[in-house]
Amino acid sequence: MLRLGIISYLNTLPVYYAIEKGLVKLPPHVEVVRGIPSILNRMLSEDKIDMAVVSAYEYALHYRKYLILPKLCIGADNEVRSVLFFSKAPIEELTGKKVYLTKASFTSKNLMIFFFKKMGIKPLIEEFSTENGVPQNDAWGLLLIGDDALRMLAHNRYSHVYDLAHMWKKLFNTPFVFALWCVRREIYIRKKELVIDTWKTLLESKKITKMYFKDIAQEKAKELGLTEKECLEYLKVLHFDLNDRFIEGLKLYYKKMKEISLLEEEPELVFASC
Repeated sequence: MLRLGIISYLNTLPVYYAIEKGLVKLPPHVEVVRGIPSILNRMLSEDKIDMAVVSAYEYALHYRKYLILPKLCIGADNEVRSVLFFSKAPIEELTGKKVYLTKASFTSKNLMIFFFKKMGIKPLIEEFSTENGVPQNDAWGLLLIGDDALRMLAHNRYSHVYDLAHMWKKLFNTPFVFALWCVRREIYIRKKELVIDTWKTLLESKKITKMYFKDIAQEKAKELGLTEKECLEYLKVLHFDLNDRFIEGLKLYYKKMKEISLLEEEPELVFASC
């Protein structure tokens, strides 16, 4: 049995939609486990699942026990539209003000901390889980990801909105990788054929799903409080192919995380041989 972690955000559907709709079938002996990014991160590190899409930061923390699955990522080459920092004031004025950073993504949370440090801003940072609701009255700033960010954008009450991928692009002129598909090394060694078959299924699903973006937009728009056009435009700005440019952006992210001591070391990028 191979336990495959799946996130049900709109930004993962371009990989999973064809599987979810039965257009592509996972190999026998694959069990699907669903969760938000932070939960799947923890489950993979605790050996409770075997393969999953996890935050890029999660890979860095445990890279000696993971392998990266080639040709798959969630990234952006400018705006991402679903990793957003909402603020009541210009970001430069937030020193001493309380801001809340979601626990749902290690990558995005630490990227926001990097921007604060880079800009010399010292807000009062608290972390929160959206499962307990979104902070209200005392939040000068709020970092949200995925569907939560898209919902907030549709009903925004903040005067300033910052797209983290756009901020990264302006600073370094490279794409940004938010998430990777990884497998535990021990599972890859023991179940290599099943891992490769599952990876090939994900690639096939990604390829087929490109023809169904309009259907995804129609299905998700009402749930997210967006128009179909907004959903469709969002899907088109995302990148799911881990090519050389995105790999370079990923390496730079790890370098910057080490520079501000959010990582003890820069991880080696080790790919599964598929």
